[in-house]
Amino acid sequence: MVYECTLFVVLRKRNLWQKIGTPYKPRQKESNLHASMVSLDRLLTKEFEWVERLENRLAGLNSSQIAETIEANDSEFCCHWAQSSEVELIRESRWYRLISEISHPYFNSIFEANVPPAQLSEVVDEALDPFRERKLPMAWWVGPKTRPKGLGQSLIAHELEHVACESAMAIEPNVADYERVSEEVEIRAVTSAIDLRTWVEIMTGVYGLPEFTQEPWLRILKKAGLGSRKKLQHFLALVDGEVAGVGSIFYGSQAAGIYNIGVLSQYRGQGVASTLTISLLSLIEEQGYELATLCASRKAESLYRKIGFQRFGELNCYRWSPD
Repeated sequence: MVYECTLFVVLRKRNLWQKIGTPYKPRQKESNLHASMVSLDRLLTKEFEWVERLENRLAGLNSSQIAETIEANDSEFCCHWAQSSEVELIRESRWYRLISEISHPYFNSIFEANVPPAQLSEVVDEALDPFRERKLPMAWWVGPKTRPKGLGQSLIAHELEHVACESAMAIEPNVADYERVSEEVEIRAVTSAIDLRTWVEIMTGVYGLPEFTQEPWLRILKKAGLGSRKKLQHFLALVDGEVAGVGSIFYGSQAAGIYNIGVLSQYRGQGVASTLTISLLSLIEEQGYELATLCASRKAESLYRKIGFQRFGELNCYRWSPD
């Protein structure tokens, strides 16, 4: 079943919209065209000045608030997995702790830590103990909401390895560059177990997760459910009828997050990632969200900037592995 997405072309940073494939044709008579264009130019000049003044504000939030909202959505996304009995979520005043029996850091993590500086060393050991006892590799995420600010250095001192730095990015969905959509790419919602298995196989392959993670990941996502009314929704991107990439939306309490954008190597450079991301932004806008978030690798950051995303901070990942 094809997911019905309404896509729009946006004249960048202008509030002028039209459906894809319908060229813009001014209705003014030729004699009035020059005066109309002058008025439009003045209007857009004022709009650009207004955009510059609000450069670091989205959805009424300042830069720090946006950065924290990005991390908060990421945390909500991970907490959502705990609907499955295979994932244990422990909410404590000092952190969120996610533990599973899947021996991979993607499924075992600590995030949104808020640790008193005076107790830093002993509290880090306490947080790591359950993973050490079970010999589970884990990831500790440090972002804008994390306290204290120097937590990363303490984690390194506790033999965690800094393995990733992701850009925390956000956009107001209605200002995305919808002209970057490729008409060769079809977007389809995942609505069946068969499609979900395809989604999992591609996502784990693109992100380098071991094959043994596929079945438990599939069970976790099945438990979360499928359908357009779910908080977590998954999508396939197709080129000539073949699945070329995947992506997800998580509808959180403050923003909607885009996750798991991945494209098979043979389809890269064909606009699949851009079309998929913009299609998801269109759906997010239809749901009434004023802010969309994502976390991007440094390599992928430029792609999202071209769409219109701005960078508001970073999320750093520190990994611990049993000896």
